[in-house]
Amino acid sequence: MNNLIFTFKKLIFIIGIFTCTSLTLSGCANDEYAIEARYWKVKKQAEKILSNPHTTPPNELERTVINLNKFSDKFPKSNLGIDADFSIANLYIVKENYDSGRAQLRKIIQKYEKSKDLAAQALFLIGNSYELQDNWPGALEQYKKITRDYTETIRGLEIPIYIAQHYKTKYEPDKMITAFQEAISHYKAIAAKHPVTPLAFNMDMLVAQCYSEIKDWPSAIDTLNSMLAAYKGKVGFEEILLSLSSIYSQKLNNPAKTIEILEVLLKEYPKSKYTNSAKEMIKRLSAHGNQNHIP
Repeated sequence: MNNLIFTFKKLIFIIGIFTCTSLTLSGCANDEYAIEARYWKVKKQAEKILSNPHTTPPNELERTVINLNKFSDKFPKSNLGIDADFSIANLYIVKENYDSGRAQLRKIIQKYEKSKDLAAQALFLIGNSYELQDNWPGALEQYKKITRDYTETIRGLEIPIYIAQHYKTKYEPDKMITAFQEAISHYKAIAAKHPVTPLAFNMDMLVAQCYSEIKDWPSAIDTLNSMLAAYKGKVGFEEILLSLSSIYSQKLNNPAKTIEILEVLLKEYPKSKYTNSAKEMIKRLSAHGNQNHIP
């Protein structure tokens, strides 16, 4: 089982590496197609190693790393050049050469210092590499750096919940609750810094999610209701109303309140994609309520 978990974590690391190309830099080369044609050959070499890292001879790894470095040096502002840099780290990691992998990721942080998203991603993968070695304190140190130095990047916004979920999967409830409470404070601070903006809206939704994770239903409800007031006329409320109805129905066993909220949803959003499911739920809850009142 431990080997299965180890392999699964390594797979997550690989997936994380190859999603890095979605993190673009300004000023990238326009002729990506021509660059991609040159990259394809060296990428195939890397994929061959990734598919069977334990049987790959060291000289093949070294040759592939050299070719990836050459490509990255020639096209440093290309998305594929970025992918090449991350692929080098990935190759070292799957070969369990963690020190070299982390050194490459730190090189990436320096090389692309103007891109906070890339730096945060590199730190995240350094943290992942420590997790592969069952070194949670080492991983946590990297994740804390992300929340401190790259707060509003994609990874920076994900990390507080990622940490809490780690403790949840490890069955450490006290640490899990503390981590979710820290995440709540973190997201509230970001929302307060950017009031009534799309970012604040997303932070408020994360706050509600965190409250739900620790089963603090009153606080989750208060957060969602506050959002209804704060963002009235600015965004659609379908998701918020559904979240509220779900809490009242599944967690608090309050069918009357659930029906009340779903009726608001139907009134305010008659063409919503959730219309049919809302009607079905109201019908089901009403029928259940009528059965309970049969003398």
